[in-house]
Amino acid sequence: MTDSKNQIELSIIVCTRNRARQLATLIQCLGSQINIEDLRWEIILVDNNSNDNTKEVAYAFCEGSNLKINYIFEQKTGLSNARNAGILASKGSLLLFIDDDVLIPGEFISNALFGIKEFPEFQIFGFRVLPEWPEQKAGLHNPSFKPPFWLTFKKPFNLIQSFLPVHDLGPEPLQYPNRIAKNPIGACFILKKEVFEKLGPFREDLGAGQSGVCEDTEFFWHALMNNYKILYWPYAALYHTVFPERLNIAYLHKWYFNLGKSLYLVKNSGRLLNERKKPILGIEGFISNKMPGIFESLLLKIKILSVPILLWLKLMFLILVLPLTLLFLLINRTFYLTTMLAKTLGEVYQSRKCKNYIH
Repeated sequence: MTDSKNQIELSIIVCTRNRARQLATLIQCLGSQINIEDLRWEIILVDNNSNDNTKEVAYAFCEGSNLKINYIFEQKTGLSNARNAGILASKGSLLLFIDDDVLIPGEFISNALFGIKEFPEFQIFGFRVLPEWPEQKAGLHNPSFKPPFWLTFKKPFNLIQSFLPVHDLGPEPLQYPNRIAKNPIGACFILKKEVFEKLGPFREDLGAGQSGVCEDTEFFWHALMNNYKILYWPYAALYHTVFPERLNIAYLHKWYFNLGKSLYLVKNSGRLLNERKKPILGIEGFISNKMPGIFESLLLKIKILSVPILLWLKLMFLILVLPLTLLFLLINRTFYLTTMLAKTLGEVYQSRKCKNYIH
């Protein structure tokens, strides 16, 4: 018989690649947690083929702290591969995934576990993720720093929460999907391990190191389609570092291009498509589920140069309205249309790569 006193309740899975300095800061944050004296927990550090001193940093904490740390080296590059390796190594009944560049307050874990106890009917929990903006001068914290004028939280031209690691839905708990967001973001979330045991792992062709993004989004949608419940729990808040390179136009458009690639894979291949048999997102879902079958055949199934007609129409429309960017400049939404164009180009690119895919 297993001794329940020795069972691990919480496994914290941190996947990292070439961010030794940020990783050290995060581990220090984990070691400073309060009100968890009776918690049986572990930290799984998954080194995703780093070539910096990540291994040395990890072993320094393994040997020099009282934390229960399990270091794993995952050679196959890709965040999904690293996360799946962490799941296999974990011993906890709860799994907490945290990005390697977040900052968590001392009461974060206790607040997160409180939410799980308060809402036992939910299997997955997302949290309030606020931005930690870069400092304008090396070594000096500057709270007056302001992000570029073209970033905004405001709908419908929301650019900041889309491509920066920020997730702020307000101060009250909300069930996903809700009026603001369909799902949590992957910077930090917790779920009961039984969800993975029943649904399977993250898709390894998605996410950082592969398609770019959406490995977490795809899993959340997979869970929702299988009637698992997800809750936004704002009382466990954390901060995610916004690196300076994210605050430029090239990064913005590259991110949206990768988003288009990833969403094409989510909508047109894999387990979500197999479960619903039809696209579940956006205009594709509306055409498949709400309109007569002739529109689905014409717009989604007929392809020109391996690209569905619908994507060509979206691309043409965005090119035609691109001059309106000047109008968006007047309302500080300069790059809204160009990001939509980058996203559609990503879909077209991925469609061309998936020539053998049958819709």
